[in-house]
Amino acid sequence: MIRASVLAFAAQGRTIRALGALIVVVFAAAWARYVLGPVPLDVNDTHWLWGDLSQVHTAWRQYLADPDVAWLASTRMSYPLPLSISLFDPMPLLLLLARPLASFADPGTQYFGYYFVACLALQGVFGYMATLSALTRVGAREGIAPVLLAILSAVLIASVPYTFYRFQGHTALSSQWVLVLSIWVTLATLDERTVRWYLVNCGVVLLATGLNPYLALMVCISGGLMTLLRVSVLGRGEVARRLVAMALVAAIGLALFGFIGGSTAHSGGYGVYSMNLLGPFDSHGIARLLPLDVPDATGGQVFEGYTYLGAGILMLGAVSLLAFVNHRGAANRFPFLPALAIVLLCVALAISATVTLASHSLEIPIPRAVTYLLSRFRGSGRFFWMAGFWLVLLCVCACALRFGVRRATALLTVVVAVQIADISTIGTNVRETIASGSALRIDGIPAGNYSAVLVYPAWQCDHEHTPAGGVRNYEAVGDLAARLNVPTNNFYAARTPADQTAYHCDYDARFATVDPHALYLVSGQVYASRGEALRLSHECSLLTEGQDEWKCIPKAN
Repeated sequence: MIRASVLAFAAQGRTIRALGALIVVVFAAAWARYVLGPVPLDVNDTHWLWGDLSQVHTAWRQYLADPDVAWLASTRMSYPLPLSISLFDPMPLLLLLARPLASFADPGTQYFGYYFVACLALQGVFGYMATLSALTRVGAREGIAPVLLAILSAVLIASVPYTFYRFQGHTALSSQWVLVLSIWVTLATLDERTVRWYLVNCGVVLLATGLNPYLALMVCISGGLMTLLRVSVLGRGEVARRLVAMALVAAIGLALFGFIGGSTAHSGGYGVYSMNLLGPFDSHGIARLLPLDVPDATGGQVFEGYTYLGAGILMLGAVSLLAFVNHRGAANRFPFLPALAIVLLCVALAISATVTLASHSLEIPIPRAVTYLLSRFRGSGRFFWMAGFWLVLLCVCACALRFGVRRATALLTVVVAVQIADISTIGTNVRETIASGSALRIDGIPAGNYSAVLVYPAWQCDHEHTPAGGVRNYEAVGDLAARLNVPTNNFYAARTPADQTAYHCDYDARFATVDPHALYLVSGQVYASRGEALRLSHECSLLTEGQDEWKCIPKAN
């Protein structure tokens, strides 16, 4: 009888927790729909895919259409040289999973909108599970109160502005759900001393490497520092084994998913794309309750350094801090100090060596070798994302300890209301920006059996003077090549390897032999010097009326 009662109680608890997860999914999907609007959810509408989103979409189209692709290396974006498709940030793991299904989707369709909905749903569910694990460690084990508190915490995590703000520009970097997943896994396996710890934690690291190197590094920072700071519990040997295992899996994953190829390419911008010290309070003037607009001290913080938390989360942080003035929390098993250390390290990395406060900046001298390593991750402002998620959990657990779960739930109800009221205008702004997006396109090219679309100068060689759109020509050229189902030599990648630059930018070598079957798009300057060679096998005319840009169609077309 007692055993049956216990089992029934446990089943009821599982049902309540499952219902809580469902509530979180419904909220996250509804919020994503509010932020996105109807445009991204129309799979046939691609006009909103401009900038980086356009290049990612082109990478997906070209990779899935390439019959000769070798793992993740393809010539379709860098003809005729093979290049890792991962350098276009298309989430290579998902590309590999999607390839067997490519024949079921119409060419040219897009599913980014639905992926963004999935991102917030996953972020919310993993935030819910992480909060339940965290509350267990502060003594809140059973009953409906911890579930309600976890739901409210998950709502905050799913609606944090710096995630959905990314929908305007990046797919891979919108995958912040993997950061929240890593936090949940860290807390759920904190006391594990078996091989299960390695399988689960290293599995999350491998998953993150298949999405984006920044996300992978943040997962490693969080899990690695949590492991390192528990050396007194685990012992030096176990800590060393765990850190080595995570590092090896990260290195193998980055190589496996094609990111290593661009790691040696020259990159600038470290310290430019950083976080302002006022970043968590800076909504760029578009929040309803806290419309603070901090000057961009570096010229690269407006988007890459966007780390606004929302008035509700800031309120929760202030209450949590004030609640522990002259108060000592009860004994518990939540790793407050290691979690706080993770927050501080991520904030320090986000700030970079160029410390900015509003419009003021200070350069901190650091060794050249350190600068070289850090510059591999020049978008340093992104590192705050992991700090933000840990901060929410820290504050929720602190309030549960100080006030009890029931009163903490009442507090978070107010916090969530403030948060939604504050960020609703940010969501509206993102929706309007997405709806107004207009990708560049090239019209007037006759259908034909072209061998390639060749552009001179290609974007990666001279993005200011390249034809068909200048700095945004990769949108128009990429779409054209994908529509014609042929490769192109024109690309915009996160990193451009030196061998690609040397080949594509050597015009003497490239025009030594003109491809009679290729479609050429050339600037006026290139046409003036190479037009005679092109006209032997091509019919050339202005690409755009009134602009000194030329299209050369094969005579044999």
